Amino acid sequence: MLVLEDLAEPRAWLCALVKQAWAGVTQVDEAVNLQQARSCLEARAHSVALVDWELPDGNASGLITGITERSPDTLVIVSTIHDDDERVFAALRAGAQGYVLKSQSQQTVLEQLRAIERGEPALTPSIAHKVLAYFRQREQTPPPGALAEQNQSLSPRELDVLRLIAKGYRNAEAAELLGMTVNTVSSYIKVVYRKLGVSSRAEAALEASRLGLAR
Repeated sequence: MLVLEDLAEPRAWLCALVKQAWAGVTQVDEAVNLQQARSCLEARAHSVALVDWELPDGNASGLITGITERSPDTLVIVSTIHDDDERVFAALRAGAQGYVLKSQSQQTVLEQLRAIERGEPALTPSIAHKVLAYFRQREQTPPPGALAEQNQSLSPRELDVLRLIAKGYRNAEAAELLGMTVNTVSSYIKVVYRKLGVSSRAEAALEASRLGLAR
């Protein structure tokens, strides 16, 4: 696991929380800036990356995009004090799969991390409301047949992958369930993202719900 946080105190308790949330975790790499984080990522694979958004050497957008492209099975969660629309949607567009506010109590953050570990959507309630509101504004009531047309634009296998994404399965888990390789699932996900016009699992899950595929 990787924890990227430039301030010592929150970095210490975030490291402690991920060890509590993910049973059996003993190794947590710590980074205080983007350069150190990239070095950690090059040195070994990480199943989870808990990433601050604003770092001394820039924001984490490029880092998150790089992680999702090179290691699609890595669960990337942004941990920040900012909950404004600009940062939230920039993080999700970059490929973050979760967004946790560290301004909350440590117990609340721990509960959210434990929920994420169980495969539940990796968004705090306030952030989830923002995302839902965004999609309501972006796409008002679609014309008759529009959902069916979009549904039909996905192949049966692409629909299978989308359903599992919406239910919180990771690439390796989806591959096992569907009898595919992880690389094949990753390729399907890229196609699904392109067809739906989304760029993150959170957006894909919302689209799946809107299409009636997440039941």
